[in-house]
Amino acid sequence: MNTPFGVWLPQVTIVRCLTLADAQQAVEAVRARHCVVLQLEQVDPAEAQRVIDFLAGATSALDGSIDRIGDQTYLCAPMGVSVSQG
Repeated sequence: MNTPFGVWLPQVTIVRCLTLADAQQAVEAVRARHCVVLQLEQVDPAEAQRVIDFLAGATSALDGSIDRIGDQTYLCAPMGVSVSQG
């Protein structure tokens, strides 16, 4: 993808969160303009909701988006990445 700053090659980071503290890794990846696949299969439902709320706020603050792509799997995309379901 061409940007005003040159060519940007999208990267994908997979994060398996077990606690809210692990979610910081996902935020740092979105900040670095990586797409993040967040897997929450092994997390208590209450803790998973806290992780999702935290990441939704952080991703929104970075002008990105978060989308559910599976039962316990989410995609966090940085600004400039459009996500379409097909």
